[in-house]
Amino acid sequence: MSNQVFNTVKIRAAAGRSDELGKQLQKIVDTLRELPGCDGYMVDRCPEDDTRWTVSARWQSEAAMQAHFNRPEVQGFIGLIDSRLANAVDFNSFPIV
Repeated sequence: MSNQVFNTVKIRAAAGRSDELGKQLQKIVDTLRELPGCDGYMVDRCPEDDTRWTVSARWQSEAAMQAHFNRPEVQGFIGLIDSRLANAVDFNSFPIV
C-alpha cells in the first residue's frame, strides 16, 4: 500500500499584489484539486503577514504527486513570478506518517 504524501508551496506576493495573487492561486488550486490521486488542495493566507500564502495538497501516493508535478497546470506556480505577482515560490513535500 502506498503512503500518503503532503506537499506545500509557499509564495510571497510582490508589493501591492497580494489580493491579486490570492485570486490567481485559487484558480490554480481549483484546477489541480480535480487531478486523480488528489485527496485535497487548499490556499491559505498567512494571518501574521498578508503577503505570504501557502498552498497545500494531500496525495494518495508519491506516484500520484509526482504525476501531478508533470502536469502543465503546475507551471501556473512558476508563472506567478514571470507575471510579477510573486517574488518567491518555495516547493516542499513529505510523507504523512
